[in-house]
Amino acid sequence: MSRDRTGFVFDERFLEHDAGVATTVTMRAGSFELSPEPHPSSVFITRRTKEFLDGSGLASLMLPIAAREATEDEIATYHTRDYIAGIRAFAEAGLASGPFKAPWGEIDEETPLSPGSLTAALYAAGGAMNAVRAVMEGQVRNAFALLRPPDHHAMSNKAMGFCIFNNTAIAAHYARNTYGLERIMVVDWDVHHGNGTQDAFYGDPGVLFLSLHQQDWYPKLAGELDQVGHGAGIGYTVNIPLPAGTGDRGYRAAFEQLVLPIGLQYRPQLIIVTAGQDASWLDPLAQMMMTMDGFRQIAQCMVGLAEEVCDGRIVVLQAGGYSPAYVPYCTAAIVEALVGVDLGIVDLYDTAPELKRCQEIFSQETREALRAARVWHQSWWKL
Repeated sequence: MSRDRTGFVFDERFLEHDAGVATTVTMRAGSFELSPEPHPSSVFITRRTKEFLDGSGLASLMLPIAAREATEDEIATYHTRDYIAGIRAFAEAGLASGPFKAPWGEIDEETPLSPGSLTAALYAAGGAMNAVRAVMEGQVRNAFALLRPPDHHAMSNKAMGFCIFNNTAIAAHYARNTYGLERIMVVDWDVHHGNGTQDAFYGDPGVLFLSLHQQDWYPKLAGELDQVGHGAGIGYTVNIPLPAGTGDRGYRAAFEQLVLPIGLQYRPQLIIVTAGQDASWLDPLAQMMMTMDGFRQIAQCMVGLAEEVCDGRIVVLQAGGYSPAYVPYCTAAIVEALVGVDLGIVDLYDTAPELKRCQEIFSQETREALRAARVWHQSWWKL
């Protein structure tokens, strides 16, 4: 029975990562204070998402998978040991945030650390690996991990973009080192480019990294079409930059025209998804106009691909998403696709004309971006 179920990773220790609040307005001369505003990567969002999965009944349909603390050796499959030690010292000192540079590495100004951040980050990485283990050993068919903090901007020796350790890269290394996999496909649909994950596998044909993200957004100069890998890894980094306002139809077309054909040719033995729900139309940090239904559709695409090429083995790792109201809805739609159910959850703004527009728009700019991506990547893939 469990082999046909979806696994679910969540641990209360994830919530120990406190990103804090913003209160200060800086002027050219002086500053002043406002009432506290939660950091965009607020623990409140993760907590609400877990409550949503519980309240909707989705959590009860999944098999719980325990998280665990990742070891230093496991983290060091991507991050340097000096960086790991530096993050430990920085977090234990209770320092709030960067920018901070030291011989061991760097923490940018957007990545706060609290005394509980290291524990949360270690358990998030361990939870990602346990999700892979459960799928690879047949305990579950696929898995969803509601992780915190997010991961895909973290570089080997730099915490950036709210990210401390790169759960995706660590999970992919774990899958290969433990189970001898030769082909792993990582699909990153977070609205921001997964520069850390790209860096981890840029010269590696054994991990196909494919990223869909808002064009010319964050990080600066990351995720351009011409970033395709180097050496033996040329062609195995596939960037699909998309214009603002792409919407549900544009994302679905990107999957149909690029992600699925490339996946069918690569035929991975495991698929890992870096799932940021920050491409939604209500997200404050992007403008991509995706809806709950759009996320359901792209998740169904990935489930279908996994069924076709790797016996359903897909692990979905929660990353970004900054709308406290809407992230839980979009995440639930993804989980519904993994579980194979439709519980009849009504979209948050079901009758809003803006929602309908997000579902229907398919602009000429989006069509041209997809055409450009197909032409570019045809050098390595049949598209």
